[in-house]
This record gives sequence, structure tokens and C-alpha cells, in this order.
Amino acid sequence: MKTKNTIFSLSMVLLLNALLLTACGGTGENADRQNTPETEKTASSEQSAEDDSVSYLPLSVGDAAPDFTAVLTDGTEFTLSEQQGKVVLLNFWATWCGPCVREMPAFEKLYGEYGEDIAILAVNCMESEDIVKAFQAENGYTFPIACDPEGDVSLKYPSQGIPYTLVIDEEGIIQNIYVGAADAETQYMEYKGAIDAVSEGE
Repeated sequence: MKTKNTIFSLSMVLLLNALLLTACGGTGENADRQNTPETEKTASSEQSAEDDSVSYLPLSVGDAAPDFTAVLTDGTEFTLSEQQGKVVLLNFWATWCGPCVREMPAFEKLYGEYGEDIAILAVNCMESEDIVKAFQAENGYTFPIACDPEGDVSLKYPSQGIPYTLVIDEEGIIQNIYVGAADAETQYMEYKGAIDAVSEGE
């Protein structure tokens, strides 16, 4: 049974990697963008933020965001359940993904604007810590970035591609989902609007 579980987990990691490569190949100029607005909440997930199980099923607005702990590039840890009481902007990305790289300045701008009033985290998908740290240093980004070299966090947030960004409310419930990205200024305005709407309870 242990061998079967290991094979299954490895297969899911390989599948995730293949999906990411397919969805964000090339320049990303025509990357699909999908925003599921808060007004489209239809279902409430029974999955608790404290549940450590992994379903491998796509998440929807209204679902509880799966809990995780990730190690940041500065060596500290970020645990999602410890952020309750704050709006969370959670992003999944990679350095080889054109749309991911293009929208990064939006997170830096939002981090400078909101500071510790909200939680921002960009989870790098399955690249080495050296690559991620070099990218962060080269671009001077100060917002929290986590490495997920084994795909442990990414597997809890299945997506058809990256960049994949979620806005999570103060109680740990997903309010907005974005797949793909345009330019940094467009993404800044979209994320800011979603963050403010969630903060104001709209």
C-alpha cells in the first residue's frame, strides 16, 4: 500500500509539472485569464482549512483554502491558517512563465501599499531555491516568496495553469480565482479591487 501511495503521489507531481509547462509555455501573450468574482459564490466546501488531506480537485469560490506551511526565501515559515483575520493574496508562479514574470510588479506595489494589513505570498512552483532567490534579488522584490520544489503546496491548489492567484478572506474562504495574467498595472487594479471588496465585506 505504501508503494502504491508513493507511486500515486509521484504521478500527481509529474502531472502537475506537465500541466504547468503546457499552460505557460512560450511568451504567454495569449494566456487565458479567468476571474471568478465573489458574486458567483455558489458552493460551500466542507473541507476545513485545518484538513491536511489533498483532494487533487480544482478549487472553487466559496471553498475553504487548504492549509499549508511553506518556507520563505528568508528562511521563515508562512502558515496559511495563521493568517486568519487578514485577507490573503496567494499566487503560484515560475520564473520561466512569461505572464507570471510580467505581473510580479503588481504584487510588489500591493505589498508596498497594504504592508502587513494583508498577507501576500507568491509560491514558486517546483524550481530550486537558488533560482528563486536569484530571481528575487535581481528584481529587488520584497514581498514574501516561498519555494515549493517538491510541489507539496501546489498539489493542494490544482490549476489548469499558472499564474494562478487566489484572494482568500479573513475566515480562510476563497473569494476570487484568477488563471493567467495581463500586464502588471491591469493585474494590480484587479487584485486591489478584489482585496478592497473582500475587506469591506461586499
